[in-house]
Amino acid sequence: MKTKRPVLGHICSAVGFVLLALLLLLGAGALLRPPQETYGSTWRAYRAEPRNSIDVLYLGSSCAYCDIDPVEIYRHSGLTGYVMGGSEQTMSLTYWYLRQCLETQTPQAVVFEATGVFFQRYQSFTQPNIAYMPFTLNRLGAICTAAEPELRPGLLLDLWFYHDRWKELSPPLLGPSDYKGYTPVEGTAEEIRPDPTSRQLSQEQYQENLSWLLRSLELCRERGILAVVAVNPTYYRCDPEQYRRLGEDLSHAAPDVVFLNWSAAFADLGLEPEVHLYDKAHLNREGAAVFAKGLSDFLTGALDLVPMEQTAPNRTAWDALLTQRSAS
Repeated sequence: MKTKRPVLGHICSAVGFVLLALLLLLGAGALLRPPQETYGSTWRAYRAEPRNSIDVLYLGSSCAYCDIDPVEIYRHSGLTGYVMGGSEQTMSLTYWYLRQCLETQTPQAVVFEATGVFFQRYQSFTQPNIAYMPFTLNRLGAICTAAEPELRPGLLLDLWFYHDRWKELSPPLLGPSDYKGYTPVEGTAEEIRPDPTSRQLSQEQYQENLSWLLRSLELCRERGILAVVAVNPTYYRCDPEQYRRLGEDLSHAAPDVVFLNWSAAFADLGLEPEVHLYDKAHLNREGAAVFAKGLSDFLTGALDLVPMEQTAPNRTAWDALLTQRSAS
């Protein structure tokens, strides 16, 4: 007479089957997801950076990944960096990005590009901002707190969004990026003028956004990381009162944090709007190179940052990027 398998054995087999199926589905979704090498959310390249090799981490919206060029900053300062931005990155997403970034890097400083403080709770690019995150508790946190409810099923299971891309598969790109999260844009918009307008934001939404920023600043404080909140040079400005209020709120809630309102500081930074703006909101490639000098001076001057010691291969790799830029 055969003995029955214990109930526990059946349960373990069922759980194992479910976990295996889930892993296969997650793997298939990651394979079908289109590659993301520019315009933010470049998690593959970020995770390929040598551990604990980044001096300065930059977070924020497209105003971060179009304006901040870590290679040019390295040219002027020797500081390594990476822009882990995302299109219309809200402050809640910035918080989860920061947590995930600190899994592999221990930067000396984090620069938060501040546009997200004036965004609505949900913006237009939630899906790519979250879909490329590693599948960790931080991604789950972003899904639960920063994503529209209707997007959550697809963000939990990539196949929901990308199941029909099997004919478009291409080999994944491996290794660090030559741009370190920066996306250059070319050209100059014609006849643009400063556009200081009040962002239509409720008091409740502003406070919610500010609370997420303060959570990020507190995380930096806990890790002994210097924090900077910056408004980059732009013609697409908030009302001056909104910037004034943000600076005042930060001085009360996080007095150790530096707030830089560079929104109108073109001349001080050596920028010419008619030459260096791609459009109202973003600097072009040449403008980002000029801005890198001003940002480098701030990082090494006001913050007194000194480049960390790098391994010989990583230092050689960064120097090679400068050589490539000079030759192009």
